[in-house]
Amino acid sequence: MKIFPRLITLSAVVLLAACGGTTDDSRHQEQVISGFYQQHIKSHHPGIPGEDELKQLQPFLSQALFVLLSKAADAEAKYHAATETPQPPLVDGDLFSSLFEGATALSVDSCEDNSNRSACLVHFRYIPSEGDNKGNESWHDKLLLVKENQQWRIDDIEFLGSGQSSQREYLTDTLNSIITDYH
Repeated sequence: MKIFPRLITLSAVVLLAACGGTTDDSRHQEQVISGFYQQHIKSHHPGIPGEDELKQLQPFLSQALFVLLSKAADAEAKYHAATETPQPPLVDGDLFSSLFEGATALSVDSCEDNSNRSACLVHFRYIPSEGDNKGNESWHDKLLLVKENQQWRIDDIEFLGSGQSSQREYLTDTLNSIITDYH
């Protein structure tokens, strides 16, 4: 009879330890996502980020995504340098969310982990400033994270914004297309 209470206690300890790891990962994932968007919303440059914004966003990005963003920024610079007349940006509007105007607020709904990868469903909101004729908007996008050097980093974004996005389905698809077409 003494074995049964010990098994229950051991099971509870194992369950709590397992939940503790998940909670810690979830907290770190949410911090990376929130930190990234706080920085992006603060600078709120539409289109491909320039060198200064990229430096500010780098701590939140995977190495692969940072390289793609850098190459896309280089491609845009070359594109504009090669034209004699002013040209529109290669990406018009917000690059990191489904809505052209971008987000003004967000919350992480859930994250699903698979070893060193995670997919986080993020609820975004756009609340227009006073005098803006656009109404409130709400949508979800999925951020794909990867663990690099024991730190969670954003590796891609899947745009789920119910037809609101002018971009391709994934951020990396948009960036690869720019690099291929304009580099």
